[in-house]
Amino acid sequence: MKTIILTGASSGIGRKTAEKLVQNGEKVIGIGRNTEKLEAAAAEWRDQPGEFAAWTMDVGEVRNAGEEMKKITRIHGSPDVLINNAGTGKFGELEQLSIEDWEQMIDINVKGSIAITQALLPELKQTGGHIVFTGSTAGIIGTPKATVYAASKRAVLGFAEALRLETAGTGVRVSVLNTGPVKTEFHDRADPSGRYKRKVEQIALSPEKVAAQLVKLLEKPKRTVFMPWWMKVLSTLYQLWPSVLEKIGRRQFHRK
Repeated sequence: MKTIILTGASSGIGRKTAEKLVQNGEKVIGIGRNTEKLEAAAAEWRDQPGEFAAWTMDVGEVRNAGEEMKKITRIHGSPDVLINNAGTGKFGELEQLSIEDWEQMIDINVKGSIAITQALLPELKQTGGHIVFTGSTAGIIGTPKATVYAASKRAVLGFAEALRLETAGTGVRVSVLNTGPVKTEFHDRADPSGRYKRKVEQIALSPEKVAAQLVKLLEKPKRTVFMPWWMKVLSTLYQLWPSVLEKIGRRQFHRK
């Protein structure tokens, strides 16, 4: 039984991932802000082969991360896996975003992942652990009306790549799962108008599929995985010929 710390566990990709892991007999410490949802999940999965422990915490409160992780490891032991999945977004032109909007994206998406990873890294080195980041193709292909969100996801990607090199030889593995749009509550918060959600409905992934890929990534670690597969092709083309792709996709990029 692996001990897995998972952020953003109360809904969306995180909840589906926690469910699959518990069904597979793993021990999951699910971190989230919604105590009611976490405790409901714990009650629902009580008879599963694995274990689910609810842990209420705001990932964006980075100064508390170190102490919170110490509490978790004292109670549940050293983790074998850390999945940095918590994330938030707010879509809109930059001038329309409040300071609170973009601060929250940076605090949760970037600072939270860094703070939790930093706090748990000594433990993960001892266990030869695996660190997984739920990334986004937005961190590779920046799009209008997602300026700060794209910046936050690019920061996560850069952090993961540098961390992979820094921990080389320690036994720690670092993976990133880059996804396109996913059918979760994320889009309800990011764009309350529902316009973006309607535009990407045909290509949006189900959280179940993303969760299945995350579980697969733990079983067979890879450096980077893209979902859907053609996002890798698109990302590669963008890195090779950014101006061409921007010109071709300008109208599509503005559909948010």
